[in-house]
Amino acid sequence: MAEYKQRGRPPKGNKGVFTKDLRLLMYGFGDEPDPAPDTVNVMEELVNDYITEMCLKASKVAKDRKVTVDDFKFILRNDSKKLARVEELLFMEKDIKTARKTFDVNEIEN
Repeated sequence: MAEYKQRGRPPKGNKGVFTKDLRLLMYGFGDEPDPAPDTVNVMEELVNDYITEMCLKASKVAKDRKVTVDDFKFILRNDSKKLARVEELLFMEKDIKTARKTFDVNEIEN
């Protein structure tokens, strides 16, 4: 793994942040309903490392400005599956916001 200059806040203890979600994901992908705690901890460490690495890379791309979604897209430009998923999630987010606005307007009119 490449060396990155640490920016921002020092790392906090992020242990346990994704435990519940990872257990459910692991079960959904074929693991036991109650996966071994060691396995969940390893998966959580991998997820934390991946997120940290992606944020550091985005920070490096952004240089002295704020990190944007486009910085993450740039990092993922060579991984078409991940980039497509990011694009899909961004589209869904926009679609949900539009639907909420429509729903709020209809609710106010009644």
